[in-house]
Amino acid sequence: MGLVSVIIPSYNSARLVGGAIESVLAQTLYDFEVIVVDDGSKDDTPQAVEPYLADSRIQYFRQENRGLPGARNAGAKVSRGEYLVFLDADDFLAPNALEAMRKRFEESGAAWLNVGLLKLEGENRTTRHPRLPEGDLLLAILDDDFITRSPFYPRKEFFEIGMYDEEIRMREDWDINIRMIAAGKPFVLLDEPLYLYTRTEGSITTSNLHKLFFYTEKLLRKHHKSRADSGSKEVSKLYASNMWLLAHRYFYDAHDSGEAFRCVLESMRYDMNFCRLFHPLIHRIELLFGKT
Repeated sequence: MGLVSVIIPSYNSARLVGGAIESVLAQTLYDFEVIVVDDGSKDDTPQAVEPYLADSRIQYFRQENRGLPGARNAGAKVSRGEYLVFLDADDFLAPNALEAMRKRFEESGAAWLNVGLLKLEGENRTTRHPRLPEGDLLLAILDDDFITRSPFYPRKEFFEIGMYDEEIRMREDWDINIRMIAAGKPFVLLDEPLYLYTRTEGSITTSNLHKLFFYTEKLLRKHHKSRADSGSKEVSKLYASNMWLLAHRYFYDAHDSGEAFRCVLESMRYDMNFCRLFHPLIHRIELLFGKT
């Protein structure tokens, strides 16, 4: 059985990173190393991590800010494990996560996996179960990132796929999920809530929304538009649909009508679906008069 490397990128997460480290120290599997990558933090992250360095399994590295994908890649490059686990500094692993995931890999021979997720929002607890869509998996992942969480990779497979794309600083998981499926890498489902994802209320600002939408469009152009321009009618419709959804979010969430209009025009270029044009009008009518 191989060593498991747990990579924890941390950017200004001094208050939280200790919880992530402790969730690894509480694992039922002991054959692991922890690599904390300080991605140019301006807070007390070094001081927060320092008490844990007495454990020889825990290492700390600091680098200039490269974003989450860059920090994950940096940790992977200095790791020694046969398996790589990526844990965000504000999240946790269930106590049996490493043992269960490694066992599932060794039984299945898969290249990656999709695990259950427990979403923590204040006092609310929501479990998301992994699923396997019917039909063409590549079209399914281009339509929507159906992967609940895939934090665990055999080392060989992760480096073979090209690691994380550091140009995609947000939606990086969707990007690597698309590439894994496009490469024909077999994955396995593990329906246990092994990854505990936290979200702080009010953490999504308008500035963050614009960054999220910018990188979402960057991903869509990388994977969807390129395939659409190569002649795939099915992907053209998926690209148009996703650009329309992006326009909707620019307009209603970020209150940016200019970017919304630009995305609408791009959507209509690839699928002249007039039904979408009436959707905002229908939505407003329903709000005024109620659904019939």
